[in-house]
This record gives sequence, C-alpha cells and structure tokens, in this order.
Amino acid sequence: MTTCKPRARYAALAALAGLAACASSPQGKLRQSVYDIDSAYHVIAAPMPDVMAGRLPGVTLTAAEKTLVKSASQGVFDEIASLETSIAGGSSITATAVSALEADFASFETCWTGIKAGQQPPACAGIASTATTTTATTTTTTTAGN
Repeated sequence: MTTCKPRARYAALAALAGLAACASSPQGKLRQSVYDIDSAYHVIAAPMPDVMAGRLPGVTLTAAEKTLVKSASQGVFDEIASLETSIAGGSSITATAVSALEADFASFETCWTGIKAGQQPPACAGIASTATTTTATTTTTTTAGN
C-alpha cells in the first residue's frame, strides 16, 4: 500500500478546487471562493502546531510571534467559519465580506510565511484585529434558491 506525499495531496486538493470553481450564479461563485480559501487556509495552517511546539528545525518563534500568529490565524478561521455558517444556513453572502476574507487571508499568509522565515512582514501589523473586526461586522440576508 502506498501513501500519498503531502504535496501530492495538496496538488489533488488544488485541482479539485479548480474544477469546483465553475459555479454559475453570483452566490455560487462567492460561496466557492469561501470554500477555496478554507482549503488554502488549512493547507497553510497545517504545520502551525509543529512550529508552535518548536518541532520544525530552523524555525524558532518568540512568545510575541506565537501570540500574533495564533491571533491572526484564529481571526481568519473565524471569518471563514462565519461565512460558512451563513452558507449552511441558506443565507446569501456579500461580495464585500468575501473580499475582506480574501484580503485578511492574504495578509495572514504573508505574515505566517515571513515569521516562519525569521522576519515580521508589514502584513503582520494589525492583522488579528482586522480579521476580528471583519467577522463582527459581516452581515447576511436570507434568499431562497441560492
């Protein structure tokens, strides 16, 4: 029995996400964007427990960096969860909310990548509070048939 290497699994997930991105309605496209970001978030965040525990050779984080990364990660996760809850409840989501998630995810990705490399990119400044604020102000409306 062979096991897939992590890169092969991620490539397969990316291919599936690309195929699934063919939603035809505006709501379908927004929802697919949320699902795509959710998948990408989980791929990027997967090594976090090992990094936080100091089990990744060559990567050492300070207590402040760990706090920043945990907070930023939680903020983006909360945004994703909020939008997915709206979707699961049959509510429509707004392009503004999805755009905010995309921006916060990009900042988180840049920050996390930089911190793992021993830098603290400007994207790290205020990322956690931005994601939390966006989640708190996301509104949805219920529509039938989406």
